[in-house]
Amino acid sequence: MMRISPFALTVAILIVAVILILSACSAGGEPTAGVAATPTSQALAANTTTPAAQPTARPTATPTVEPTSQPSPTPVPPEPASAGSCQNPYYPVVAGASWTYQMSGPVGDTFTRSIVNVRENGFDDQDVFSAGVTRQGSWECREGNLISLTPASGPSVAAAGMQMNATVESNTGLTFPADPRPGMEWTQNLVLVGRFEQEDMSMEARSVIDLSCKAVGMERVSVPAGDFEALRVDCATQFAISISGMAAFNTTVNGSAWYAPGVGWVKSSDASEMGVTEVVLLSYTIP
Repeated sequence: MMRISPFALTVAILIVAVILILSACSAGGEPTAGVAATPTSQALAANTTTPAAQPTARPTATPTVEPTSQPSPTPVPPEPASAGSCQNPYYPVVAGASWTYQMSGPVGDTFTRSIVNVRENGFDDQDVFSAGVTRQGSWECREGNLISLTPASGPSVAAAGMQMNATVESNTGLTFPADPRPGMEWTQNLVLVGRFEQEDMSMEARSVIDLSCKAVGMERVSVPAGDFEALRVDCATQFAISISGMAAFNTTVNGSAWYAPGVGWVKSSDASEMGVTEVVLLSYTIP
């Protein structure tokens, strides 16, 4: 069996990781019962308006009338917990949520995706691969629309003594809309610039990713984690990756991904010049 060098493995999984990032988000539909969402940082605001001062009444010969007792106001319950602008029924944005996947194809592995931090307008996630690679990334949320890799921070991939950090040069469009319906189409253009670092070796890298997706409809999907009614999304992703001292890498990935309401990404199948990569959900935990 051919052994892949740590550098080649990092590059390969970096490409796969970006594919996973851009194909692993969704929205729309009704949440599955029992799935908790992340609480917002604000509760219902109480009415703090100070009443205007009333003039003091002059005493008269009329007997004083006792004021009529008023019932105590009913306490207002707090707002339901939510992820604010990140609420997206096909991709539960909940701090501590995790999904474990099996990946087969040119690079076979298992990995666990988890949400490590949730903000009012975004969240951070990470993938930890069994091969020792870790990817970290950030998302921006706009009223349920999810955009991977916000300009404020970029992805990070680390493996076998090598670190790849990237920042966003430009980012337009969105990764997944808040309410995809069959026939709906959307796009995203993402340009990443970064550097590979390993001991005394340093190489610059630049990636241009063009994503084009279309929602197809609901389909029945069976994976190790269970059977789901899931939204199928077909995407074409064009990659142009250049690393200093190496030939440029260009490829187009065509594939489908399925997302279950209240669960998230449950399956995907992507084909490119590297071969066919399939990912299935093994298990998941949503607090």
